[in-house]
Amino acid sequence: MEQKKQNTLSNLVYDIYETPTLIEEHRPLIQPLLIDLVATAPDGFEGMATMINTHISNGLKFKNPKIQKFELESGLLKLKTYFQKINR
Repeated sequence: MEQKKQNTLSNLVYDIYETPTLIEEHRPLIQPLLIDLVATAPDGFEGMATMINTHISNGLKFKNPKIQKFELESGLLKLKTYFQKINR
């Protein structure tokens, strides 16, 4: 996943984390980026990319604000670490 897409994904997820009312607006932008994240995961990082996808997708899916926050925060933390590792 190229740097520009990485930044876009991180920013969109962070926007939703901060303002949950943006979920419906950002969902169509995030879904293709998550697919790209998993599809372009380097060897050995496939599991981490899938886990990030699951957390963020769950954050978009659940209606309970506490669960949304938890899932999005988990996804964001893992996403940051993932991008640091693959961009070395």
